[in-house]
Amino acid sequence: MSEKKSQKEWPKAVIMDLDGTLIDSAPDIALALNGAFADASLPPFTLDEVRFMIGGGVPKLVERAFDARNMPHDEKEQAIIEGVLKHYTEAPVGNTVIYDGVEHVLSTLRARGIKVGLCTNKPQGITEVALNQLNMTAYFDAIVGGTADTKRKPDPETLQMCADQLGVDVDDCLLVGDSGADRGAAEALEMTVFLVEYGYCKTPVAELKPDGVLNKMSDLLKILFPLDEVVRG
Repeated sequence: MSEKKSQKEWPKAVIMDLDGTLIDSAPDIALALNGAFADASLPPFTLDEVRFMIGGGVPKLVERAFDARNMPHDEKEQAIIEGVLKHYTEAPVGNTVIYDGVEHVLSTLRARGIKVGLCTNKPQGITEVALNQLNMTAYFDAIVGGTADTKRKPDPETLQMCADQLGVDVDDCLLVGDSGADRGAAEALEMTVFLVEYGYCKTPVAELKPDGVLNKMSDLLKILFPLDEVVRG
């Protein structure tokens, strides 16, 4: 970490990924995918199969599902994408859980005057509904999800948008995510990035060479506030 980024006032903002970083949403995503496949009279996937398809948004999820079944990427793929969105919108968090320590970390960051943003490839509308139902919306100063008009991580577009909405320069932001997409988006902006080990990435995250690796979310506080009792929460 550079001298600038090791100074006491850094970071001014922490931007979080959502799926696999703050919440375990794989069970509900699996239900949505399998619901769309059932509508098309196609066989379902196991939860473990779906867990490692997540990342990149719904189109990428369906693309990986088709590849796993050696299915051609034809007009049926778009119908499945629409089906997944329909099923997921109807039931976004029925089986989703917030990872241990996440809410303590988010509330601590805000109490310390650090802005907190969310940058996810999950569609914006579903993101907002999910956060509301999980009572998480108030933790964030900016929420940026995927739309038809934005590129998804690893493209840096939405990450830059989130920093802009927070009013913080990318040099003063830290991204916390769980995937190569997060690593790629941060690298494009030269933003510091930490990756959690417990997310949905097939590759051990240390091999992606982030600036830091978190075994659990509470490790973030130990890094940012090493001498503070707040890390014991």
